Amino acid sequence: MRSKYKPYFYLNRFELNTLFMKNLFIALLFGILGSTATSAQGTVAHIDMETLYTLMPENNQAEIELSRLRQAYQQNFETSYREYQARFVKYEDEAPTLSPEEDARRKSELELMERNLAQSQQNIEKQIAEKKELLYGPIRIKARELVTKIAEDLGFLYVLDSSKDNGLVMAKGKDLMPDVKRALTGR
Repeated sequence: MRSKYKPYFYLNRFELNTLFMKNLFIALLFGILGSTATSAQGTVAHIDMETLYTLMPENNQAEIELSRLRQAYQQNFETSYREYQARFVKYEDEAPTLSPEEDARRKSELELMERNLAQSQQNIEKQIAEKKELLYGPIRIKARELVTKIAEDLGFLYVLDSSKDNGLVMAKGKDLMPDVKRALTGR
């Protein structure tokens, strides 16, 4: 069986040039990757953004406002639900004595109330989510700007988010949290 590879002295000039170019390309690729890996070690930092959001001064006010909103919606919903329960109990007590037309009318009223309660619950969740985004959006932007400024001041090119379940497996680079805390407290 003959080998498909020829010794160098049997190759023509074109084949030698092609082989040389392939080897040169591979050597350059490894050289570039190696130098990038060693130089990138000093340019990457990490920070737990979720923790930073909770440390932001505006976070407490946003939590309080969101809690008030939840309580107000919860009270309104509970009032509507108690009204529904009262009508349901009254219907169950009077059901044997009602005419078929009155029975059907009351059943449809109760079904309408059930649908309204379900719709109300969905609207509450949607409005709370919108308010949460409205309150926390500026906090996230301010935190990102603060991290960007500190990273630039310290000479980092990349900052990774080391929050739980955010994809960062290992964080051996510089942790920016102490520097950001110092900037938040003004020290």
